[in-house]
Amino acid sequence: MFKLGLPRFGRCNFQMMRRGIALGFCAALLAACAADLRDDVPEAANSSTATTNPTVKTATSINEQPDQLDDGKSRTTTTTLAVSPPTTTYQHSDNEEQEDGLLAPYRGTPITEASLVAPRLALKIDNAPTALPQEGIQEADLVFEELVEGGLTRFLAIFHTKVPEFVGPVRSGRSTDIPLLMPFDGALFGWSGANWAFRKLLNTVAVTDVGVYRKPSDYWRRTDRPAPSNLWARSAKLLRHAPDDLSPPEPMWPFRTLGQPVVSEAEPTEGVDVTWGSTDVSFRWATELGGWQRFQNGEQHLVADNEGELVALAPQNVVIQFTKYLLSNELDSNGARIPIAQITEGKGTAWILTDGKVIEGRWNKPNVTVHTQFADATGQPVSMTPGSTWVLLVPRGAAVLIDESD
Repeated sequence: MFKLGLPRFGRCNFQMMRRGIALGFCAALLAACAADLRDDVPEAANSSTATTNPTVKTATSINEQPDQLDDGKSRTTTTTLAVSPPTTTYQHSDNEEQEDGLLAPYRGTPITEASLVAPRLALKIDNAPTALPQEGIQEADLVFEELVEGGLTRFLAIFHTKVPEFVGPVRSGRSTDIPLLMPFDGALFGWSGANWAFRKLLNTVAVTDVGVYRKPSDYWRRTDRPAPSNLWARSAKLLRHAPDDLSPPEPMWPFRTLGQPVVSEAEPTEGVDVTWGSTDVSFRWATELGGWQRFQNGEQHLVADNEGELVALAPQNVVIQFTKYLLSNELDSNGARIPIAQITEGKGTAWILTDGKVIEGRWNKPNVTVHTQFADATGQPVSMTPGSTWVLLVPRGAAVLIDESD
């Protein structure tokens, strides 16, 4: 019997009121709030120094750390890259005593009671070709990947157990983010902008807005990246804006204990291929990394740590949540209609990839205020492998499992 954190404290009347308002406005506003404004924020000054571009062959420095600042379908590439040690700010001290059986709610790894109520930070991360390599996303407990205009994708990364000093590039919000953010009461949300409808709806969600328009000194623009994919967050500094009365987060799902096997319905798999449109993504099981190594458009998806070294993305769990998308009437700056994931509530098919196996199950979101639940074919909740989890909101029919014999 595992223990996932502490009992959740009762929400205050203000939070309940905000949820009620959000439920009332969601249906009317979701279809109108997807437009992407330019991420032009003069207050976020260009303070970094331009450096040489990284290469894939070695662990290459991609940027000088601004210490002075205060302000897919790839199966041909089988090479793996050893992950460098994390360079993040852990939200607990080595001197703290570990609470017996206390686990991080989103990661399932040991955590102290003090760390359990540490701030949670949600950041909107770019995944356009000009955004590569990203920085810091590999340390997120949770990452949601969603379809945006032009067949590209964008990430909503949730940091709790580990928060890197810097994360980027940060981009604008989408209406799909609202039902994802709604259950994360009290979390901080960093983003670069959106249209008026999204901002209005965000005000009804019980998160703390720490976007660049509200906290410009906690962001900066790099000079070695093209705009708008050059906005970086001083993510560790954003934590100081967290409310004082934080409650312990609710666990997203159960986790397997050490030595506990995956459910009997699980089948071995090499991985999964996803076609988003302009972006092809693959995950392949990598025993040496203990996770699902990510490939994007035929190459390893490498990201930078805070030392500037490139590391592999290899989450312990990958969830394919098959999702219906509708095209809104809003257009981006290039005239493309913006898709909206229909995940405010509902159910559908899900593939849960964990420990080299896949569980073909179902997802269910009873309403916008709760997290999506994932169950196996018998209706039992799926237990994840302790570690990070990526949830891909994949259009129906856009993913295929790779058998070991393929």
